[in-house]
Amino acid sequence: MKSYKFLAVIILLILTILATYSLPKAKYTGTGFISDLEIPKEFPGWEGKDVTRDVGLNLKSSTYDFVSEALAYQYVNEAGKSLLFIILDAGNFHHPKVCFTGAGFKIKELADTEFHISDYTFKTHTLFTERGRNTSLSFYWIVIDKNIAHAWVEQKFKQLFFSLFGKQRVGLMVRIDIPAKEDDIEEATILAKQFIADVNSSLQPQQSDFIFGRK
Repeated sequence: MKSYKFLAVIILLILTILATYSLPKAKYTGTGFISDLEIPKEFPGWEGKDVTRDVGLNLKSSTYDFVSEALAYQYVNEAGKSLLFIILDAGNFHHPKVCFTGAGFKIKELADTEFHISDYTFKTHTLFTERGRNTSLSFYWIVIDKNIAHAWVEQKFKQLFFSLFGKQRVGLMVRIDIPAKEDDIEEATILAKQFIADVNSSLQPQQSDFIFGRK
């Protein structure tokens, strides 16, 4: 039985390699899901604006061939605290740690953070980043068809499975960036939890499931 499983893994790897090198590189077309999202720029306690272009998500660049659509909103609460909310519809997620490092940030990986919305709980990866005087706390998670991929390997396996069998799926990477000093991590985490609870309340249940996961 073990030999059969090993053989199956080898076959999958060979198929992946053949597909990678025999097929022309193409821009990921995605599902158009983000275009249909109805995320309000204003909801109780928060005011926001679209900053997708301002944060450098130029989807016409070959750098973002793995991204079909992107959304970046900057929100400010009643106390004047701000955060950046990003959603990517992508066919091949780049690890955020790689992206941050490539942009010149120093990274400290923290323990996962647990969030609660309604009767549902999910965990996100957490990073503290620093570049010069710019420091921030980032929370990110990956959702594939309403199902959060808890590990990078799990996410990559799902991408492989879907690509081999041509299965259409909604794959999103969601991230929240909050300007914060290292001494402010607890306060920034509370802000993120409040934002997620508030934005979730403003979304249609179906859309919320794809963004925060439900399975």
